Formats: sequence, structure tokens, C-alpha cells
Amino acid sequence: MFEELTDGAWVITNTGCPVRVASNKDDQFATLILGTHPRELEIAVEPQTLAAILREGATALRTLSGQDNADEPQVEAVVVRDPDGPTEVSIFIDGSAVEATQFTVDAGAGWTRAEWTRAREDNLTLASPAARATLARAYANVPGGRYIDRA
Repeated sequence: MFEELTDGAWVITNTGCPVRVASNKDDQFATLILGTHPRELEIAVEPQTLAAILREGATALRTLSGQDNADEPQVEAVVVRDPDGPTEVSIFIDGSAVEATQFTVDAGAGWTRAEWTRAREDNLTLASPAARATLARAYANVPGGRYIDRA
């Protein structure tokens, strides 16, 4: 099932090699167990390394299956919206959190026309060219625009 290539380097020679994970939260390690008894390869890793293995493995799987463009980063947005409070947005690029400027286009009750116009102009001024184009399209046909006070 395993073949030693050089000292400390191994290759899995069987397709569909059995994989198990044993974890113990008391010692904060997970053990990846490849193969079956008596020929097993065990690799103990801490959470940060395990996360890196999973992230890199997912990227490799997408590449091998032809579903990945290596030039495109994986971008994720987590949006938590409180209907009576602020919206929190977290952005991740290739699994790492990044700081981001949030522009919210929400015409809900409470805006005067002057406030809305000022906020729109501020957002369009601060945005990058790409974000500015998207914002301009949103402001041109804003959902709920009827709620903006005409005063």
C-alpha cells in the first residue's frame, strides 16, 4: 500500500487508500491514519496544520477534477444580518480573513433625500473603480427606493 521513495518520503500506491481521522481535544491534535492495519501511516497534526491540509487538498481536488482555475482566488463572504441592527460582513480570500470596505445600499425607511444623496456620493467617491461601477448600477435602480423621504 505504501512505498518508500527516499528516507522519510512515501507514496500511496493503491487507489482509494482508506483514510481515518482520530482526534483528541485534550491534546489538541488530530491523527490522520492512512491505510489499514498492519500497514498504516499515521500523521499527527495540530488544528492549524489540519486546516491547511484541508484547504490545500480542496484546491488540489478542484484542480484535478478540472473545476478550478488556478489564477482565481477562492473568495467567500459571510453576511450576518440583524433585521433590527447592523449587518456584519466577513470576507475571506483563499481561506484567510481580510479587511474589507463595506458599502450597503439599503433604501429602508429613515433616509431623507439629502441623507441618501450624501451617502450615495460618499460611497461612490470612496469605492474602487470596479466597486463604483457595481454601486452605480445599484443606486440607479435601488430596491425600495420609494421609502426614501422626498423631503
